[in-house]
Amino acid sequence: MKGLVISSGNIKDYDLLKNLVHEHDYIICADGGINHLVKINKKPNVVLGDLDSVTEEGLDFIKNQKVSVEKYPKMKNNTDTELALFHLIKKDIDEITLVGVTGSRIDHTLANLLLLKSLHQKGIKAKIVDQQNIVRYVNNKLKLKKKKESYISVVPLGEKGIIVSLIGFLYPLDKHYIGFGETIGISNEVVEEYGTVIIHKGEALVIESKD
Repeated sequence: MKGLVISSGNIKDYDLLKNLVHEHDYIICADGGINHLVKINKKPNVVLGDLDSVTEEGLDFIKNQKVSVEKYPKMKNNTDTELALFHLIKKDIDEITLVGVTGSRIDHTLANLLLLKSLHQKGIKAKIVDQQNIVRYVNNKLKLKKKKESYISVVPLGEKGIIVSLIGFLYPLDKHYIGFGETIGISNEVVEEYGTVIIHKGEALVIESKD
């Protein structure tokens, strides 16, 4: 099953949100994520969180549509987004997309990006999507289809860096070492039908971006 987490961060492209809702089997709103679903008049399976960022419109929608709610106290050890992931894991969902988890709060954005690693460790295929980016955690191999005006960046996560090969890219690499904090992996392009990222050693975030 495919699960979609909608959080309260930036979502500007509501056509993208409509498509994501259509493509997934189970929809969960992390707190103020329901504010986004109201805009496209779609009902989630559940809203989860302390409800501190839900608008009056969102609260009315929950009541009128009889949306299931899992209420948590404001003071807790996990973010609403992470609690939503726990919920999906209990449902044995093995593929998760997160949207609305990036925005002006860099602390939340960074924490959400790193959640991709913990999901991978649990055997769950996961990605973060917004109107300009798709982010995945990779420690082995990833195949990417060529897209017009799309840039691929490989960002090492561990302090020991990565050894990476890039096949089918404008700037190919063959078992090249990229140190933690180095930028050689930024803004590459797939030039063949498919590009392949192979992480021989280490772990990285692979990001598809458009301007």
